[in-house]
Amino acid sequence: MSTRKKGPEAATGRREGPYFSKIIEKGLRILNLFTPETTSLSLTDIARRTRINPTSTFRFVETLVQLGYLRKDARTKLIKLGPMALALSYNVIKSFDILQVIKPAVDKAFDGFHVSIDTAVTEHGRLVLLYRREAKDTLTFTLPFVSSDLQCSALGKAYLAALPDAELRAWLDGATLTRRTPRSLITRTAVLADLRLTRARGYAINNEEYIIGLLSIGAPLVNKDGETLGAVSFDTTTVQYTIDEAEKLFAPAVVALAKEIQSLLPL
Repeated sequence: MSTRKKGPEAATGRREGPYFSKIIEKGLRILNLFTPETTSLSLTDIARRTRINPTSTFRFVETLVQLGYLRKDARTKLIKLGPMALALSYNVIKSFDILQVIKPAVDKAFDGFHVSIDTAVTEHGRLVLLYRREAKDTLTFTLPFVSSDLQCSALGKAYLAALPDAELRAWLDGATLTRRTPRSLITRTAVLADLRLTRARGYAINNEEYIIGLLSIGAPLVNKDGETLGAVSFDTTTVQYTIDEAEKLFAPAVVALAKEIQSLLPL
């Protein structure tokens, strides 16, 4: 995970080179403002957050609206993501190299255990759901496509525990520890203690900390270069298992699946 930056480099993740397009960068900077926590913004909000002057902001937004990547509420004038943004995200995921690696291994594990399996990669301190197989005989629950509450899920905990100490501290310095359920860990001390246990045993446990009734066991995905890319988790419910039963049954399997995927990941 890279150190947090302000300004254009936060969106691009790199310094401007001789062929850098500021127009494209500004458009992407606007699109990157929209998150699960920020689903709508005014033109004034967009201009302030991107530091683009109001006139240029209007032109960028109107262009993105006409192209379908943004939409404007006719009554409130608030700006939201449009259908083309969703279509683009799905196309990117479907063509993503890591997905091609993950899918066969996840499908094989799913056929063997008949349990819901989630895989996610991280981008700018958020989990992006990459591939999910959902068991038909389990309680249905919906995980968000993108999540910032890493300390509340087995996927997030597995990822955080595998980070170098400096990167983990940087994440904690910038994170808002949200209480999603009464079991959520919302203090730095509690999160660090839990992540130390996760590192020691090699897998993460989510005991109804993200959704009441959801139990998950997760393991990190680390490439051959030692970079932590995301995580994989087996998800079940309190209707089916106790947390001790879920850990005993699924922890070895999710660790084995993570290792199988890791052996195939590119540098």
